[in-house]
Amino acid sequence: MINAVIYQYSTLLRTDTDLLSSGYDETTSPGRGAFTTYHNLTLLAVDKIPAGMEIFLDFGMEYNQYDDTKKANIDDYRKMDEAMGKMVEFFNKHAESIGEKAANEVYEFMKKDVLDLTAEKRAPAARSLLPDTYHGLQEIIDSGGSALFSNPEVVKDLDWLKMNGYCQDNLVAGISAIEHAGRGAFTSRDMKKGEVVAPIPLVALNQGRSALSMMESEEDAEEHGTEAGARTHQLLYNYMLEHPQSSALFLPAGGLTFNINHGGKKKANVKMMWSTKEWSNGEAAREFGVNDLSLVGPVDMILELVATRPMKKGEEVLLDYGDDWAKAWDEHVSKWDEVTKDATYAKSAMTLNEIHRVQPFPTSDETKDDDEDEEEKAALIACQLLYDEDKIERRRNQDGTRTKVYPWIPHPVAGEVHLKSESAFRGVNRVGCDILERSGEEKSGYKYVVQPYIKEGLAILVKNVPHDAIRYVDKPYKSAQHELSAFRHTIQFPDDVFPKAWRDLVGEEGHDTRDEL
Repeated sequence: MINAVIYQYSTLLRTDTDLLSSGYDETTSPGRGAFTTYHNLTLLAVDKIPAGMEIFLDFGMEYNQYDDTKKANIDDYRKMDEAMGKMVEFFNKHAESIGEKAANEVYEFMKKDVLDLTAEKRAPAARSLLPDTYHGLQEIIDSGGSALFSNPEVVKDLDWLKMNGYCQDNLVAGISAIEHAGRGAFTSRDMKKGEVVAPIPLVALNQGRSALSMMESEEDAEEHGTEAGARTHQLLYNYMLEHPQSSALFLPAGGLTFNINHGGKKKANVKMMWSTKEWSNGEAAREFGVNDLSLVGPVDMILELVATRPMKKGEEVLLDYGDDWAKAWDEHVSKWDEVTKDATYAKSAMTLNEIHRVQPFPTSDETKDDDEDEEEKAALIACQLLYDEDKIERRRNQDGTRTKVYPWIPHPVAGEVHLKSESAFRGVNRVGCDILERSGEEKSGYKYVVQPYIKEGLAILVKNVPHDAIRYVDKPYKSAQHELSAFRHTIQFPDDVFPKAWRDLVGEEGHDTRDEL
């Protein structure tokens, strides 16, 4: 059933040329630390996906129903598809010669005895995927496999989807025309007034303001020249929806809707409305109390961003974040120069990676004499490493010892092989490293010999590491998003849209009790 994967390569090796070439300066912009620099997370198809089919990812073993031996899971579907292919091959070859009765007896033997032996505890689940007779095997294979055959409802008719679903490609990401805003969302086609530009499923976070708060430690306060105990919020706070009369915050989980910027009352071209889809039990959800919102799924809390006027293809989509947000931002911008007048900022990983997109990464020898080099203050070098342990070499060191040297598994070329063997570019293979040697040049491509930070006392080298497999990464808690001076404010729910049942900070007489808590 799994037909897509999270394509880590697209995010781990993202580039920010578009942002940095737009005039954005991370050392002077009031938007510093106010928006995420992580982007471009992509889903990649790993199987043929027919039009109208639901997208499925592998969420891990705890989601895969391994404890329920009567219900098929991901592994059962995959193994039984392989088994049915072999069965079809057998019966096509032998059924006619052995006769119908014998063929059915062989099939029953496969279903019962062979599965009991090979699938063991999973035998009941595996058996549930097989047809009554061997004649039905080919139909299951032709339908796309046992998962699709057993769950035909995962493929919807296109006309049904047009009536009941939401278009997911109305938005594309780009650089916002609004100063200091970073990235924005733009229409991918002309939009009519009243048309749904994007759906926003909501995820409720009870006591969200306190849950996302951070406090400056004594150690950090000394380093930053701030006051211990000073409070701010996590970066996620900037993307949350809130209402001043509710203790809950709401994560807008729509695709690319995180990128939609503030346009104010004059420039906003979309507004929030509740979904009226029949399959979304929104009216009931809006009667729940705040403490029970964790029981409500995002499918029953869907907002629609509706165009308030016609929009041309390529126009930036803007929302009114509310008067409180606008006031807070204007105040932040007006005080920015004064607040940061004595601040000095090291280059971030984003900026360093843009510099070294063409320039070679420095070796340890080239940086060892630097006095706390700028690049070492906020970022460190990390390598995407997967190496061939069967092709070991040994390098003799000056002290007579030997160090193991492994070749980096090369970046594959294209197609299905590319997907399956691109395992070096995964998050689990990212490790800090020292660059010991560099060869090649810009035109032919740089190659590096690196020493990864792995188990203490185990020193190895990896050779032939390509330039693309190396990146700067921000040190923990050293990026701009952790600075107390970074702008923080939630996006406000329109008062006429926010349900009364969710307003738990309103006292008996109807006044806002937030300041009293």
